[in-house]
Amino acid sequence: MVNLVEAHTHKVVIVDDSMSMRRWLSSVISQDSRLEIVGAAGTAEEARSVINQTNPDVLTLDIEMPGINGLEFLAHLMRLRPMPVVMLAGAIEGKSIGAERARSLGAAACMAKPSFPTGPTMHDLCQTLVDAATGRLPAAPTSIEKRSGVSDKLIMVGASTGGVPAIETFLEQLPKDSPPVVIAQHMPHGFLRTFVNRMDQSCVHQVGFARDDMRLEIGTVNISPSQDMQTSVFWRNGSWHIKHVKRRNGHLYCPSVDVLFTSGVPWAPQIGAAILTGLGDDGARGMLALRRNGACTIGQSKESCVVYGMPGAAFSLNAVQVEAPIDEIASILLARLNEKDLSGVKT
Repeated sequence: MVNLVEAHTHKVVIVDDSMSMRRWLSSVISQDSRLEIVGAAGTAEEARSVINQTNPDVLTLDIEMPGINGLEFLAHLMRLRPMPVVMLAGAIEGKSIGAERARSLGAAACMAKPSFPTGPTMHDLCQTLVDAATGRLPAAPTSIEKRSGVSDKLIMVGASTGGVPAIETFLEQLPKDSPPVVIAQHMPHGFLRTFVNRMDQSCVHQVGFARDDMRLEIGTVNISPSQDMQTSVFWRNGSWHIKHVKRRNGHLYCPSVDVLFTSGVPWAPQIGAAILTGLGDDGARGMLALRRNGACTIGQSKESCVVYGMPGAAFSLNAVQVEAPIDEIASILLARLNEKDLSGVKT
């Protein structure tokens, strides 16, 4: 029996079309004191409901299922609600087509279903679930060429509900040598970690978490973490840098789009800001301050939003210069930034 103790218990949901397999996995995983089974589902449809009800830290997902199979469900999940997922199959090799596809879609790991309730195979599964839940699994290597260097321009993006697919579409339209991008997306840190790892593998840009005092380089996408520190930016010695500031009581969101946008106001003519789909009004006031000080500001059109709250709030304040469908925002923003003469910008 596995009897390991960890300070935090990680919630697990099991998705497998076999009831006997669900019961068996639940029984043996529960023997690890670091893990707690909070739900199980036999189909993708059931899984959606269970995930919404239990908010798990990690998911086991069977590759072969009737109806929507595991890979199809994984693709859907990673677009709408990215989270750590360990794929399981009756027999799987590290370089099999199914495993490679699962990893490309964002799976934290792919494993064969253990055959015995004890021993190294079962221990490996439990350890993998813990590592996936805590973000300790290494990101898969990528062969995509990255680019470095500095730019006098910066792109800022804010999003919430529906933001994952919107951000993916936005980044797909940016060239690999674009100015650095800083993104504030409302999402728990564990889900953000999965999103960052997946995007770094699939995107032509280098994607990672924004770190305090880091210099921002061409072709990089920097995601605001959500661990009680807000992300802001500043311009120093000819390049952009990140500065983390402590979350204040008045900050409803962390990461906050308003905090990010407002930090760039002293250098607004160097900035292009986009506000994407999301509930509420976070980012609207910050975008207004950016526009008033010379930034390029653009909002996602109502028709292409999952929720028009944040772009709508910014538009109602006259903070948005132009609205556009999500697949046109990047090109419009770059075109407007490239038209700017920055010779008189404050440094």
